[in-house]
Amino acid sequence: MTTLAIIGGGIAGRSLIYALAKKKNSFSKVILFDSDQFAPTCSLRSTAVVAPRGITTGHSELGDLLSASFLKFKQHVEKEKPSGVHPIVQKTFATSKVDAFIKRYPQHSFKDGVYSSIENGFLIETKTYLNWLLEKSRDLSFEVKNGFVINIEHKDELVELKLNNGEVFQAHKVIMAGGSYNRFWRGLSPAKPLSSSAPVQGAYLEFSDVDYGPLSFSITFDGDNFVYHAHSHILLIGSSTQQVGHELPPVKDLSRIYERLRLNLNFELPPFEKAIKITGQREKASQRKPYIIHEGSLSWIGGFYKNGYSLGLELAERMVDEL
Repeated sequence: MTTLAIIGGGIAGRSLIYALAKKKNSFSKVILFDSDQFAPTCSLRSTAVVAPRGITTGHSELGDLLSASFLKFKQHVEKEKPSGVHPIVQKTFATSKVDAFIKRYPQHSFKDGVYSSIENGFLIETKTYLNWLLEKSRDLSFEVKNGFVINIEHKDELVELKLNNGEVFQAHKVIMAGGSYNRFWRGLSPAKPLSSSAPVQGAYLEFSDVDYGPLSFSITFDGDNFVYHAHSHILLIGSSTQQVGHELPPVKDLSRIYERLRLNLNFELPPFEKAIKITGQREKASQRKPYIIHEGSLSWIGGFYKNGYSLGLELAERMVDEL
């Protein structure tokens, strides 16, 4: 029996389970370690909009990867029709840094001092989609263990994993897919993408019981995001970004974003005090590049940063091909 352990139950870990289920592999058992209590899953704390964002191919390795990832996710949605994924229109507006905007969005329009671009994209109900990935992977022999891995050691030809509750497991192969929490195990690898990665906080506001019509949509105005979930009548406003390692919401920053959107968009916003303030810890690797690293029986996947829900499937399939 050959056992694979995957640490992290967010988009990276669950996409790996999904990719393994779709492809014949040599593992007779797969264990997914997931502990939202001790390592809050950033994938569940994300505005989760998947859109091209003006990315084009032929300019950089990262741009090519992001473009290929969006195309693969689009094909995935059209073919598999996953639960929790809704088509939307992404509208992007700019009044500042106009030169950069025009370069990134060559198909744009200009009116009353505002540049704009419209793209088709997808809106993710995070919990629903993450659960769908596992439900569609039931042909694979896997189990989910609720626990945080606090120690990893080599034991002869096996790798021993110890959980915070004292349980011990052994595996032949271990993949760290914990997002910003990969930094806890990066001392096991000298690879540069891990040594230079850092947690970046993303925070946003969530309002319930709002109604802006029957269609979901996303608006970005000078970097501030307004995301409306028509199916659940939820509004998300954000997001602030800080390179910090804690979950405390930056209330002043969120208040400023709220006020800017209130002044710039033709929508009546719910009172600021009604919002739930949500934070997530993303992983920003060197040059924002996602990574796949192999060191013997240990592997790492991460660095998704702002593109996790489109990068998940692309990177998972690439990693499964390499195992």
